[in-house]
Amino acid sequence: MATLWQDARYALRMLAKSPMLTVIVVLTLALGIGANTAIFGIVNGLLLRPLPVKSPEQIMVLAGKLEGDTLGIFTLSYPQLVDFRQQGDTFSDVFASRIDLGGLSFGGKANQFVYCYVTGNYFSTLGVQPALGRLFLPSEGEVGRKDPFIVLGYSYWQKRFGGDPSVVGKQALVNGQEATIIGVAPKGFQGTNFALDFDGYVPLNMMSEEDAAWNDRKSAALVVMGRLKPSVSLRQAQSSVNVIAERLAEQYPATDKGVTVRVIPERLARPQPFANNIVPFIAGIFLALAALVLLLACMNVVNILLVRATMRQRELAIRAAMGATRGRLMRQLLTESIVLALFGGVGGLMLGVWASGAIASLLPSSRFPVLLDFSFDWRVFAYAMGAALSTGMLVGLWPALRAGRADVSGVLQGSGRSDTAGVSRHRLRSVLVVAQVGGSLVLLIVAGLFVRSLMRAQRADLGFDPDHVLNVTLDPREVGYEEARTKNFYRDVEARVRALPEVQSASLAFSVPMGTVNDGSSIYIEGHTLAPDQRPPVVIYNHVDAPYFDTMRIPLLRGRAFRENDDEKAPLVAIVNQTMAHQFWPNEDPIGKRFSVKSATGPFVEIVGLTGNGKYVFIGWDKEPYFYVPLAQNYMAYRTLQVRTSVLPETLITQIQSEVRALDPNMPVSDVQTMRQSLSGGNGFFIFQIGAILAAAMGIVGLTLAVVGVYGVVSFSASQRTHEIGIRMALGADRRDILRLMLRQGLVLVVGGVVAGALLAWALTRSMATLLVGVSPTDALTFVTATLLLGGIGLWACYVPARRAMNLDPMVALRYE
Repeated sequence: MATLWQDARYALRMLAKSPMLTVIVVLTLALGIGANTAIFGIVNGLLLRPLPVKSPEQIMVLAGKLEGDTLGIFTLSYPQLVDFRQQGDTFSDVFASRIDLGGLSFGGKANQFVYCYVTGNYFSTLGVQPALGRLFLPSEGEVGRKDPFIVLGYSYWQKRFGGDPSVVGKQALVNGQEATIIGVAPKGFQGTNFALDFDGYVPLNMMSEEDAAWNDRKSAALVVMGRLKPSVSLRQAQSSVNVIAERLAEQYPATDKGVTVRVIPERLARPQPFANNIVPFIAGIFLALAALVLLLACMNVVNILLVRATMRQRELAIRAAMGATRGRLMRQLLTESIVLALFGGVGGLMLGVWASGAIASLLPSSRFPVLLDFSFDWRVFAYAMGAALSTGMLVGLWPALRAGRADVSGVLQGSGRSDTAGVSRHRLRSVLVVAQVGGSLVLLIVAGLFVRSLMRAQRADLGFDPDHVLNVTLDPREVGYEEARTKNFYRDVEARVRALPEVQSASLAFSVPMGTVNDGSSIYIEGHTLAPDQRPPVVIYNHVDAPYFDTMRIPLLRGRAFRENDDEKAPLVAIVNQTMAHQFWPNEDPIGKRFSVKSATGPFVEIVGLTGNGKYVFIGWDKEPYFYVPLAQNYMAYRTLQVRTSVLPETLITQIQSEVRALDPNMPVSDVQTMRQSLSGGNGFFIFQIGAILAAAMGIVGLTLAVVGVYGVVSFSASQRTHEIGIRMALGADRRDILRLMLRQGLVLVVGGVVAGALLAWALTRSMATLLVGVSPTDALTFVTATLLLGGIGLWACYVPARRAMNLDPMVALRYE
């Protein structure tokens, strides 16, 4: 330890003697470690941070998968929940939840309430203890009884009730139903649904009979989870669940045939356990890119430390002559590099904190209480410090090995020049620069692909006109409206808003394109008989009123739009898009065809119109089947008022809110935003924007590091060849010859790096096809643009030191030592 402390003190003294070099190395490492820390912090917040519950590694998601389903439906029905709870011997318990949005009325005032229906064993299985009052009992929330209780979320309790403990035991209304507030969930617990910080929890048996569908095995609306028994492995649990699923398929072939259930660790099921969940893949891509940035930083630092070791050869030779062993010299240089890396690690942590905060600030606003925690915990600090120590060992190892192999007598008997043997003696530095240029080109190409993908996504044909449209989300259930009163309210709101002079059209819809709420159903085509082992396809759809297609400017290709008289007394009708028509009625006119969302025997819905394809759920999905039904025939309390204006839609927000409050001052008006703002949400352009920003940032950092590396090698080479340049000029070489000589050396490195980087990028980017929209992973324009950009900047990095070399005074160069 005494020797180690001595090495550390000496390292600090040596670094203090070269403050500029120290600052450059620390900043370079801070960039590399900071990029890695920021990306790892995001991945940690998304995938690695466990639930704040007892033994979170035992919590599993039981994700249902229907054979042939492309939408990734993962929820199960209540009867299936009961089956897995009763028959599963690998779980200590199985529980379920379901998200809902409504209103909580307390003390005569209503507020939006995003809550979760849960089974009675939800909290007990998770091992969660209340912050106040009590939580649900395992016997509560089950079918056959009513338990009108509310458990408030901690954040909602603080925000809505100011943390008042006397709220426990008080009565409140949830969507008009009376319930007693019995407790508050603990601080930090936000539920088991990814990124949502629930306002509260209510027992599952508070759902209406229609919503609950207790005995309907087709009504798959519950997110089912379980806790593994301590001695059970994931493989054993999956085998047990497979046996149960096969048994249920035989017992209930009409509903369970073709349904498989996967057991997924909760952290790997984020944001949702889709069959083709690509979030871990995206996380891996960006972690790999960040690691490449750190590798480029390491190459730069190795080059700098090699130069520094070369300049210190005489000092190290003297220390060896005085008795220092080879191991002692190597340890000293390694200590210096580790000290540098630790300083870089501290800087990287600071940079990572700033970058994570900047990324968190870009999260889109939402009506739902979204909470993504990118704050640093012990995992992030351990990762940053591990990266710093590993970097210190990596960048210091080769200079230390070279110092240990140095010829002491040769150095002491030689001249004052450190190294005049020419380029051949600096082959390692040249190889590192080629690798830097190649890695930088890979980063630039990846960044270019993400940027181009964002541009293509923003210019994609959405199937509607998003300009000059304002979205205003309303839900009269929040203030206890029943169905008749809700219909009258929406009719009056539409009439008032349409009367405004700046309004061209107004309509109501259940869901907004690329919004957070959607509806879907199995459909049964009239005249199409399903095989015994075949399940009906699931199609997403929307509930809209008659003016919707005019407001959104969705063109009808055939048939008609909805009419005001398409109400509950009229025959059921629907409008389908081209993909749905081609999928279910190929080479036929879909107008007049019928299908059902209930059963193979009806009631049937008649198709009266055909629209073009569009973007509905996610901006990256293309040509998905979709249909529309009239709101008047399918009652939904939750709706979005969409207003097309002749002026900027933002200017009408206050006016429209006033019209709503003129009808009911207590009616909450939330999620007011333009259609363009809505498209920047999580299902719209947000993912592509974040990907483009992160990739572009790492591309710029990589480009900077590569340019610094090229400049450093050419500049150092020029300084080492000063005497040679003087001789060449004395023998008749002119300045252009010197310029060509120095440029040739640098350009060889740049060209070699560009060729290697282009080949590597061509091989690597092919795996990114699923992350890109409208752009090939080997897009020629992106490759050519990135290559020209890097080549041009690399040429400039070569030219600056080369020009300095050609302007040397020959007499000064000949006297150079």
